[in-house]
Amino acid sequence: MAPKRTAEDTEPATAVGPKNPKKQKTSATTAAAPNAAPQPDGAQLDSKVVQDKAYALRNVVYRQIKRQMKWTPSCRVGRARWSYNGGAANAAVFLRAFRLEATNNKGKKWKQKKIPIDDFESCIGQVEASIRWGSLRIMGPHVNLKWDKEDNMFTVSGTYGLSQLRYEVDEED
Repeated sequence: MAPKRTAEDTEPATAVGPKNPKKQKTSATTAAAPNAAPQPDGAQLDSKVVQDKAYALRNVVYRQIKRQMKWTPSCRVGRARWSYNGGAANAAVFLRAFRLEATNNKGKKWKQKKIPIDDFESCIGQVEASIRWGSLRIMGPHVNLKWDKEDNMFTVSGTYGLSQLRYEVDEED
């Protein structure tokens, strides 16, 4: 199930420029805007732009995690590993995409964080990959998230396994 737009993400996007991209005139300002390089933290983006980029980042993370979920023998016990390295336009987009705060509860900035699986799935969506006789889902109590502020790069990692295992663990708790 792909990430769903929440109330903060549901504002309609506005189209800029002609509908036919072949007829669009390019200039130095319009050519660099859609595929601009990552911006430093000092550069402020409009809240609508941050919102759209965060939603797009969530979709990319969802698709890349699902792409890695293949059957291996370690899936039987829920220990197969996945990891995704990605980049964000700036810190505001990254924090909005994962619905996080810039500092922890003690006021310190963090570089690595463990996100509970329920919070991660509420943000990204339930990542489930179909296999021949069942399905695979993200397992474990948490997902690891590492953030490199200087390069605007992040790493998300965790484990996956048979979805039946996750339901059995949930029933035991």
